[in-house]
Amino acid sequence: MSARLSLPAGSLAFLLVSGAAPVLAQVKVSVSPVVAAPVRQTLQLPGTVVSPQSSALATRVEGHVEALLVEAGDRVTRGQPLLTLDATLGRLELERLQHSLREAEHVHRDSQRLAKEAETLAGVQSVSQSKYRSQVAQAAIDESKLEQLKSAVAIQRERIGRHTLTAPFDGVVTGRQTERGQWVGADTAVLRLMQTDRLRVDVDVPERLHGLIAPGQTVTLAFGDGAPVEAGVERVVPSSDPVSRTFPVHVALPNPQGTWMPGMSARVVFALAPGAADDVTQVPADAVERRPDGSVRVWVVRPASGGTGGGTVARPVAVRTGRHAGDRIEVTSPEIRAGDAVVVRGNEGLRPDQPVIPVPASDSMAPGAATSGKVG
Repeated sequence: MSARLSLPAGSLAFLLVSGAAPVLAQVKVSVSPVVAAPVRQTLQLPGTVVSPQSSALATRVEGHVEALLVEAGDRVTRGQPLLTLDATLGRLELERLQHSLREAEHVHRDSQRLAKEAETLAGVQSVSQSKYRSQVAQAAIDESKLEQLKSAVAIQRERIGRHTLTAPFDGVVTGRQTERGQWVGADTAVLRLMQTDRLRVDVDVPERLHGLIAPGQTVTLAFGDGAPVEAGVERVVPSSDPVSRTFPVHVALPNPQGTWMPGMSARVVFALAPGAADDVTQVPADAVERRPDGSVRVWVVRPASGGTGGGTVARPVAVRTGRHAGDRIEVTSPEIRAGDAVVVRGNEGLRPDQPVIPVPASDSMAPGAATSGKVG
């Protein structure tokens, strides 16, 4: 026995005649406004954070390491002791010289006394002129010996002072190449010190742009996913590499809080000479959708058909793209104008005239938003 499905005649006629399309679900999308502004030509290049001062510290005398006063990672200030060598023999030699100095001071004072007495007696002819001159010469000799011993004491103090290694500048200890009790020779590197409160970003710029970048020029630096920061060109080195055809540019990067460290990579964005002075239509790069057939479109939010109160829908608009300006792209289309809202997130699965709930994009996605912080 076969089963039959019966439908009311009215229902069957409605399905055959209406051919109604399925209703599209309403989705939430992020939108940003279309802007009209001059295109600012930019150049983005990779750079590397480096320290302007990095030294392999060595002792100036040889000896056994008596004390290591710092570890890798310690922040130190200029003049702070970092390492000491055993200076026992040096201190004993200094003590011997100091005793000899005190003896010479007594001898010198006595020589001066005898010279004065001889001068007085020579005046009354009680002492011969020859003996008087000999006494004066002896006082001068003793004075010279005294000055020699003073210099010897100063030299020995300097030698003892060289048994202590101090920081030549403010920085961070980044390496240690010795241990307590180890014998080190003169000029042997024992510690590595690096300045970190003031860094710089080194970037190689194509030689064709020489003359377009100058000291004092503002650039934008980006580190990973962090917010961009503004910095200034510190130095342009006028020397081109014959292999890479680039010249070095140094960008100053103050780092009082230790936010960055040497060796980090950075994206350096230079603002070059502006393009046309006329305003052009620009949309965020995230709004541009490139299709497999080579066409380009953006999704524009429009009021739904049927009058007010009908909500908003997303409609595709074909555009031609032009110049890039940071995170924005120049577009040309008669159907798009400044002030329109374009979808920047959630446009992957949209269908024409699909109902949408537009939500303004975050400040970091808005065209022209102030997402960069100025480095002091």
